[in-house]
Amino acid sequence: MDLDIEDPEIIHEKIERDRDRLKDENLVQLIQEYSKDHLLLYLIERLNITATGLYENRRIDHSLFSYLNYLIKIILPVDSDEFGDEYLDRDHDSLDQDIELLVQSQAEVVNALNQIEEDFRLCLNYPVPPVNDDFVFSEYDLRDTEYRQCYFRNLRSLMGGKEEYVEYFDEASTELRNFDWPGFSEDESLREFAETSYEFILPMLFIASADEIVGDTYTTFPPDNVSVHKIDELLEGLDQRFVDDEGNVVLQDSTLAVTAEEELDEIGQEVFPENWGDVKQSLVISKNNLDAHPFLFKLDLEEVVREVSGRPPITREVTRIVYPRFYAKILRFQIFPLLQNGDKPSGNEILNDIAVERGEEFEKNVYRYLSSQGFDSYYSAELPGVESSEIDVIAVDSDEDELWFIECKYLQPVIQMNALEGIQNLNEKFDHKVFNVEADAYEGSPTGLPFPEKVQQWNESDVEDRFTWIDPDGESSISERYPPTWKEYEARMMVVSNLCPSYSVKEGVEFYTDMELVQLLHGELDLATPVHEMV
Repeated sequence: MDLDIEDPEIIHEKIERDRDRLKDENLVQLIQEYSKDHLLLYLIERLNITATGLYENRRIDHSLFSYLNYLIKIILPVDSDEFGDEYLDRDHDSLDQDIELLVQSQAEVVNALNQIEEDFRLCLNYPVPPVNDDFVFSEYDLRDTEYRQCYFRNLRSLMGGKEEYVEYFDEASTELRNFDWPGFSEDESLREFAETSYEFILPMLFIASADEIVGDTYTTFPPDNVSVHKIDELLEGLDQRFVDDEGNVVLQDSTLAVTAEEELDEIGQEVFPENWGDVKQSLVISKNNLDAHPFLFKLDLEEVVREVSGRPPITREVTRIVYPRFYAKILRFQIFPLLQNGDKPSGNEILNDIAVERGEEFEKNVYRYLSSQGFDSYYSAELPGVESSEIDVIAVDSDEDELWFIECKYLQPVIQMNALEGIQNLNEKFDHKVFNVEADAYEGSPTGLPFPEKVQQWNESDVEDRFTWIDPDGESSISERYPPTWKEYEARMMVVSNLCPSYSVKEGVEFYTDMELVQLLHGELDLATPVHEMV
């Protein structure tokens, strides 16, 4: 197909032009009529509202979680005198239009520029150049590449995405991932915390690697002695400053808690007696400390000292710590992979161990799910005496005369999933695990046969040959004869995983996320993604 793709140098020049238009100072000018104090408190409250929604309906607004902090960080250093005294519309159910515009400028405009630069989208010249050329993406006919499709397939798998995907996401979570929703209770160990929170930590990893702006916000490494339980102790200490007469924490909605810095320091010294200063530097955002992980916010606020009839009130500037409770609780899960946990295994080491162990349970879940959907299924099937012949799941679709050979993979997201390098690293991970291709990013040599060669051994089996499989619920080995009808069926090779590479088919192997497997069985899967589809 002959496509009229614009010259890359021209595209690069236009992208740099558009980024100049979106400089921090230009964005701040759009909201300078508002009070700085009000803007900051409003944005922090919206973070808390976003987090509250996650606990109410298991969904999070990806754009707000990613970019509200960016707005806070560009407002904080600007002097209050450069702002006005207007207030935003504080409707709990919807975002103020001016803030929504700024969030969109990051979530959509900047993201679009990044994706063009990363070859996620191609810029095709229109036969007749458009009159509107505000931004580069309005000048061209944008076509998605397989890299952008890959990004959104993985985003849907990990977070659900649009409303139309939620029922399939929920079904995949409950049937294939044994979704165990994390609560606020303390866990007995770091391992237990990771186990109960794992299906939530994964999408947080994905969000934090969306792009450079988001990565800057959510990639702060606290001192080595900080663990998630120590963070819990710190937050619990703050909670106890806001209790009713019966001792119940009153911060049960999106209401922000505001306290004196001295009170935070008192709690922090108790939890981190050796290095509270360093820990505080890593967990409290302020105008002079914009690189901290945004658990807490140190703001200089105007406080009314005295009302004067017929005149403006007398005020003074006070320093306060703002605590968005629900948002801070969620950040425990997001920061977990970054924590070194003192003399205990790091968060990343714990997650890697869990991923390996959950891989086997994931295989069993795929077997159970397909069996529940009417397939004759076989778990851990092997040809006796044939080396490297094990197939994770074999499923027989008698209605379509198909024989499905399924390899199951349960993986952690790679970093920079919204960049070409990240997707290529993910591709290498699948190449390594499915096709036995050595990759620089992964230690050790692949073992066993490549998946297509395993399947070939089965296809070459003689009728009436025996094979074995395991009942995952009884863990007993069962011996069967290779049914003659299988020779008449069309063999399909599939990889089912919680993630997917940029290719949907390679060497005859079809790649599906577990959510897409659910869609496939419901007859609702279409991997030919429309050009402008957004999650």
